[in-house]
Amino acid sequence: MSDVIHGFSIGIERNGDHFYLALKAVGSLSHDDYQRMTPVLESALSGIEEPEIYALADITELKGISLHAAWDDLKLGLKHGKEFKKVAIVGKGDLQQWMARVANWFTPGEFKFFEDKQKALEWLS
Repeated sequence: MSDVIHGFSIGIERNGDHFYLALKAVGSLSHDDYQRMTPVLESALSGIEEPEIYALADITELKGISLHAAWDDLKLGLKHGKEFKKVAIVGKGDLQQWMARVANWFTPGEFKFFEDKQKALEWLS
C-alpha cells in the first residue's frame, strides 16, 4: 500500500451569494481514480435539470496524469461539457496552463486558468 495521496475531492462551496462546484486534484491521477470519481460526479449532475454549473478546479497539487486517465478526463468533458458554464482552473506553471487551454478546446463552457485563487473566484462571480 502506498502512502502517497492522490485523487479527487468534490464539493459545493460558496463565495458571497455565489455557489460553485469545487474540485481538487492531488498527486498523480490514474484511470482507477476516474473510475471512482466519475459515478460520484455523474450522480451529483443527474438531479439537476438544465444545469449551468460554475466550477473552481484546484490543480495546484496535481503532479501528473496517466494517459488512460487523460482519456477518461476527455470523455467526461465531452459528455458533460455543455453543463459547465464557467470553470476557473487554479494551478501553477506553463504545463497546467496549457492543460486548461486544451480543456477549453473540447468543451462549450468557458474555461480560464489562474495562478491566484481570489482572481479565479472574482471571475466566476
